[in-house]
Amino acid sequence: MTHTIARTANSGLAIGGLTCFAETFVHKQTFVLRMNFSAKNPAHRQAANRYAQYFSDMIVMTSDKMKHITTIYLLILLLVSCGQYKKDFKRETSLLDIGETHKLYTYEGGEGNNTIVFESGLGVDGSTWLESGIFDSIGKNNQVIAYDRQGNGKSTPTNEARGMQSLVNDLDIVINTKSANKKVIIIGHSLGGAIARVYAIQHPDKVKALLLIEPNNENFTQYAKMDQAHEDTLVRQFATEKMTGAAMEASQLIENVSFLKQLPTLPDIPVIVITSTKTDSEMTKESVADWFLAHETLGKGITNFVHIKTNKSGHFVYLEEPNLVIENIRKLQR
Repeated sequence: MTHTIARTANSGLAIGGLTCFAETFVHKQTFVLRMNFSAKNPAHRQAANRYAQYFSDMIVMTSDKMKHITTIYLLILLLVSCGQYKKDFKRETSLLDIGETHKLYTYEGGEGNNTIVFESGLGVDGSTWLESGIFDSIGKNNQVIAYDRQGNGKSTPTNEARGMQSLVNDLDIVINTKSANKKVIIIGHSLGGAIARVYAIQHPDKVKALLLIEPNNENFTQYAKMDQAHEDTLVRQFATEKMTGAAMEASQLIENVSFLKQLPTLPDIPVIVITSTKTDSEMTKESVADWFLAHETLGKGITNFVHIKTNKSGHFVYLEEPNLVIENIRKLQR
């Protein structure tokens, strides 16, 4: 004979679809605690499995006399724990006026003590962070902001060259207008990593920490020795694909090298750099080693500098290994 003591379920929790189901019953005078979890997000699945193991172990360790009371208590605790994931995340978009010259399309949502700002790479707009799942995942407990730089995505088109300082100035307006916190954590990929670096140097009072993913760097030989023919080829490629914003940014890549070479070191804030060490036709073993060493220079004068290398993904680490990025963003939130 089986007698059910308690049954509870909690479904549809948070982004990622975490479902918690728990049931306790007596079968042949034995207390049984059965839990079932499911989630689309791997990080949630891992958390759910830890909950199941933790609660099951506690039931086993409890004396027979207290099992009934403990079981009910743990079920309540389970619901509270699962319920921590249930935080509605509403994503909003808007056009932000940048003076009289152009408008930037922004993505924002969430709230919390941290504001996380995402800066994209060359030829990629802000929606890439939404596609990766990182934006929504981090936005459950933080304010998150991304945007399309001028000429990219849904922002105002441009036919003017877009140098580093122009890009940094736009980022400053986005942060000043949208951030609910005094300081921000900036996540920058590729060209976006260089923009984030310059911003932190020019506005140290506004930056809490940096996560730089495969950031452009003037010490990387291939980048430092780029010639005009190579730059012109990139511009034509983007223009052919009607990516005018990317074309206008690419037209300043050589100038950006000179700009970055003149920069002082980063302010002494927490900095994490993620470098791909995966080789391919363009990135040989020698190139990868040079790329890694170039990124090492970013740690000069930084007390809390962490340099992570991964060979599981290529240049777009945040798309191929989003959990690695999420994990390190959370480290910077502390």
